[in-house]
Amino acid sequence: MIKKKYIICNYAKANWGKTETLLEVIEILKNSENFDSNQYKFINEKHDTGEDKWCHFKVKGKPVVISTLGDPYSPQLEWLTDAAETEAKVIVTASRTRGVTLNHVYSVANKYGYDVIWFESFHFDNYVKDLPIFEIRKKEAEKIVEEIDILLNN
Repeated sequence: MIKKKYIICNYAKANWGKTETLLEVIEILKNSENFDSNQYKFINEKHDTGEDKWCHFKVKGKPVVISTLGDPYSPQLEWLTDAAETEAKVIVTASRTRGVTLNHVYSVANKYGYDVIWFESFHFDNYVKDLPIFEIRKKEAEKIVEEIDILLNN
């Protein structure tokens, strides 16, 4: 039986909420009953675009990596390679809709044998006011965690 591995990639234009959503995924996993603090690895680095995180979890005994980094001219390829080399069953990451960041996702997927699942966060135009954006991002993150759970059982 072939063991499937997956990259779940939130791909969108700059400033469309990719990092916010993935940071919420990290918080949900950290507070999950499936979270094992002895199996948790966390790297935090600052970039010009804000704070990005790379987190290694064991969820249901299986390795899962969340990497929020998806900006051009960043160490995204290094972070994705590190994630793949942990033999993570699921990697959740971000990229832009085209260009080098998208190529990095495909490169790691092909080299390490991952299937890629693409999704895009909701985007809110500047003129949209009074939306509960945090609640919407939280719901997106919850759906990603549900997807992780499904993939870990596959």
